[in-house]
Amino acid sequence: MQFVTRTEWGAPADTPAADMATALGVKIHWIGGQYTTPSHDLCHGEVWAIREEHLADPVQHWVDIAYNLLVCQHGVVFEGRGKGKESGANGDQALNHADYAICAIQGTNETASDALKSGLRDAIEYMQANGAGGEILGHRDGYNTDCPGDELYAWVQAGAPRPGGAPAPTPAPAPATRPGAPAWADYDGHMLVNMTTNVRAMMWQAYMAWRGWSIAVDGAYGNKSEAVCKQFQAEKGLVVDGKVGPITWRTTHDAPIT
Repeated sequence: MQFVTRTEWGAPADTPAADMATALGVKIHWIGGQYTTPSHDLCHGEVWAIREEHLADPVQHWVDIAYNLLVCQHGVVFEGRGKGKESGANGDQALNHADYAICAIQGTNETASDALKSGLRDAIEYMQANGAGGEILGHRDGYNTDCPGDELYAWVQAGAPRPGGAPAPTPAPAPATRPGAPAWADYDGHMLVNMTTNVRAMMWQAYMAWRGWSIAVDGAYGNKSEAVCKQFQAEKGLVVDGKVGPITWRTTHDAPIT
């Protein structure tokens, strides 16, 4: 199993989530929504952005990333709350007490790769070796949701088998103190402007939150994000237009924190 610890993807080593030494089993989730899997060196940035989104949620009041483990399309397992901790993702307190939560980093528009399924199987077996019973369910079991999508749910109902001949997962990224910066070409070359809503907007917001700015990590680049961008641009001596283009994007990642 390729395993990335919390500190390796940029989270604090310890989680404030409640202890839960045993569970009936695990529930499988996905991130859903429109999402395009990036090159693997950016996956830890996505996990970091998910945590920031959860911490900023005004309704759920999550104390940390909601999942115990997350698995990217490259088959690598990321430690969320980790073993022996109560999930925050299963829908309500009773369901969270029943099962740990494992999230597939897969969008609604994507097909689950064999590497993803193999990584999910690794994650299931890891949790089973650390307090989870044999129950393997989907998020929709017991909660009104489409998660984890029809494809993954059918796989869960089949017992979550490990794919035969699955390709070896890409090696885990080197330890990092913050998410890595995607190149402008990987970013897709489109500026973030007011009213932009996408995963890249969420990633920029997550980087800015890491830098210490007060900003919602919700993927909606609205008036507050634009205002923060203008303040940041002024601080760094850039053109102050409130748009995140290649220069502002690079400066967000490379400039010293002041």
